Amino acid sequence: MIDTGQSRSSAAKARQLFDFAVRSSGIPIDGEQYPADPAKAALAFTRATEWAPMMADAWLGRVASGDNSASVLLQLYRCRATIGAEQRRLGLPPRTLSGRFSTGLYIDYPLADRTEAIVAYAATLIAGADYQGAEDALDEAAAECADRGLPPIVDYLRASLHFRTQRWTDVLTALAPSTTWTDEYMNAGADLMAGSACVQMGLFTEGVRRLEAAANGPIPAAATAAMFTHGLALREQGMEAPARERFEAVYSRDPSFSANSKALSDQRFRLVITTAETIASRSDRWDPATAAETVAASASAPDDSEGSLLAAAQAELAEQIGLESVKSQVTKLQSAATLAKIRSDKGLATGPRSLHLAFTGPPGTGKTTISRIVAKIYCGLGLIKTDAVVQVSRRDLVGEHLGSTAIKTSEVIDRAMDGVLFIDEAYTLVQSGLSGGDAFGREAVDTLLARMEDDRDRLVVIIAGYDAEIDRLLAANEGMSSRFSKRIRFDSYSPTELTQIADLLARKRDSLLSTEALRELEMACAPLCHQVELDEFGRERRMIDLAGNGRFVRNVVESAEEEREHRLTSGTIELADLDDDALMRIEASDMQAALAGVLGGLRSGQGRVR
Repeated sequence: MIDTGQSRSSAAKARQLFDFAVRSSGIPIDGEQYPADPAKAALAFTRATEWAPMMADAWLGRVASGDNSASVLLQLYRCRATIGAEQRRLGLPPRTLSGRFSTGLYIDYPLADRTEAIVAYAATLIAGADYQGAEDALDEAAAECADRGLPPIVDYLRASLHFRTQRWTDVLTALAPSTTWTDEYMNAGADLMAGSACVQMGLFTEGVRRLEAAANGPIPAAATAAMFTHGLALREQGMEAPARERFEAVYSRDPSFSANSKALSDQRFRLVITTAETIASRSDRWDPATAAETVAASASAPDDSEGSLLAAAQAELAEQIGLESVKSQVTKLQSAATLAKIRSDKGLATGPRSLHLAFTGPPGTGKTTISRIVAKIYCGLGLIKTDAVVQVSRRDLVGEHLGSTAIKTSEVIDRAMDGVLFIDEAYTLVQSGLSGGDAFGREAVDTLLARMEDDRDRLVVIIAGYDAEIDRLLAANEGMSSRFSKRIRFDSYSPTELTQIADLLARKRDSLLSTEALRELEMACAPLCHQVELDEFGRERRMIDLAGNGRFVRNVVESAEEEREHRLTSGTIELADLDDDALMRIEASDMQAALAGVLGGLRSGQGRVR
């Protein structure tokens, strides 16, 4: 049992240290200002986090003092819900404590609020090649900003994620809003990424325009990279002389640029032009090496590549932990589509079947993953030409004034043509409680319905969200209800399934959870799956749903790995003597410490248990 007296004492000590750190930073409190001593401030902020590990402003103070290491950014992310609490206690205005973090692509960015804490954490995941984790974090940031507009840094980091993994179409999607950005440094990075994405897909005119903008921008490294990529684009178009001029100019700026030196010495050093279909064909969406060599252009009877897509979809579906009802429904969906196609090929009457789907259930239960599997099935059966999935939310569809929403929604639909449009948290399209109704949301829905009718042979739409919210959305428009008659329900994971997911995730990260560690995790998950809390809108949700189901165990595994590293480096054994088992094994003590941190952050950021 926690000693509440000791807990209060620790909190008081942490606040004393925090106040001292603020004063040592040269920040006045109650009109009194002391000489700045950055070293003392940094030490005091660190000591404050040791006394109160969930004091977000103390972690923010460490960042403001220059410590933006991955471990500090992780801890700040975990307790981000209370950012600003200690500053308000001292009467300080918002963003008084502010640090910076590296985006990993040319620029750093201020860090002072919850959204920026999430984005900073995502940047560390990209740097560590945990691309799915980074995407999940960026989705969290987008959801948090759903009602107040998305800061450009979220789109910039999402573009950086896709740039790193060569998902060129997604780079362009993420950077679509960049034409309205006012930060010249972010614009330079965006121009470099968008220009590179365009030329990698053979869109040379637009690509060169963006690359030239980056070359004339304020970031020297981005300008050099833009000049190099421009040279490759010229070479690809058969203009070798001007291409060499670009390579020589790059060499004069940076002789150590090895790729540029190769391009100068070997005319066979060229761009590898790809297509949206090839990118979508990857068996691992983050690994360019897993893309198919060619993607069938015909949507007629299934050929070998389509058969491979079906096999891949079935294998991915079988790999999913739990979701037995979902697996059954998807299998029936495939059977119905297969038989309908066979009947049609034989000239037998086949009633029209809608391919559109509604996925309902709590977050973190695999809806996005299953949407990609469904896309593979539809493509493998020849119902759509590509298994590409364009994932969007309200912010991607709704404009800032009447009339702009229809244009914005149509542009998104154009990108999803011949594939699947996945609308996450679709219930936010039409928001309730607005005076006069949500005209912008209704315009998006009307445009979507019109395009679903006009392009019914080329567009599949999947909407996702909680059951009750999807019911409200469908009830708001008769056209929506008739088009999304097929629903697949996703249940929360059980404690056993969450433990299995953690075990699988750990193994993929070259970690091994001991039997005792797995038992600790399952015991911790049990109450989460039964306790109910009120969410921010006053609706009852199970704690595991508020925690994010699969996302929760990802956070626990990451934290347990950190605890293992701390244990190994704090012991007496020589690090060079550690064998693979010791380096990989997560013990029960590591899991207990990880759960304490993650659950503490979860409960401090939620409402009351019912």
